Amino acid sequence: MKIKANKEIRLDKYLSDIFEEIPREKIKDFIKEKKIKVNNKKIKPSYKLILEDEIEISDDLFERAKIEAEKMDLKIVYENKDYAIIDKDENVIVHPAGSIVSGTLVNGLLYHFGYNNLSHIGGDDRPGIVHRLDKDTTGLMVIAKSNSSYKFLKNLFETRKIDKEYLAICNGIFKKKSGEIHTFMDRDPNNRRKMAVRNSGRDAISKYEVLSENDGYSLVKIKILTGRTHQIRVHMTHINHPLLGDPVYGNVKHKFNLDHQLLHCHKLGFTDKDGVYREFEADVHEDFKKYQKVLGLGE
Repeated sequence: MKIKANKEIRLDKYLSDIFEEIPREKIKDFIKEKKIKVNNKKIKPSYKLILEDEIEISDDLFERAKIEAEKMDLKIVYENKDYAIIDKDENVIVHPAGSIVSGTLVNGLLYHFGYNNLSHIGGDDRPGIVHRLDKDTTGLMVIAKSNSSYKFLKNLFETRKIDKEYLAICNGIFKKKSGEIHTFMDRDPNNRRKMAVRNSGRDAISKYEVLSENDGYSLVKIKILTGRTHQIRVHMTHINHPLLGDPVYGNVKHKFNLDHQLLHCHKLGFTDKDGVYREFEADVHEDFKKYQKVLGLGE
């Protein structure tokens, strides 16, 4: 297996983020045993990747079942020869991970577009995938239809030239109705599946504006200037306004039968390869609308 590096971070951390089911210490052992190389050279686990470094992994190291195309009702907002904009549903994992190899967005993309009409340098199990949304986060994503498009779009994300705006229902009434949250984030040392505000991490910037509030809940518009894993969920919890229903970062009792966060990417914009700025919008989904109505948070 060969993977092109798309982040400039330590090799062992990069691989542990991809192969979440494999302990980082085990990955370090694989590197030391020369089962993982970079640019066909033996390296240390601490080696800092450079963009486009070729990571070579022994074929039998992280064996996964073949990823099959599966019919899925994709909501395609826009499509051209370079990319497609989709509106992801809730309860959909973006790409295979660990033992999960079916029912993901990737399975649906393979069925709709075909492998040859998707980028494939982001990883064998991530054709077309440039960025991610959490399983229960809905809304807009951009899909790369070629390797050149992937590189172009990935650069936009890395250089913060993608405009991403979300809507969220949060617990509590905000004293400050708008503001900027600027912290550093990294993996939670006590639970590697969680992120946390930590001085050792990478910078994370979010801007928020309260649109409506009622009965202890707020409808909030959030623009993220960086794209850290779980950024909005961690930031809202950090300022004591966790997302309603968030099972990981919320931990707030509520009266609703809700086991997932109410978060939707409703706006996505960027200047494409043709030099044209394009902006896409998608309304919140039915589940979000239901709670918005019940809570009297406007439309």
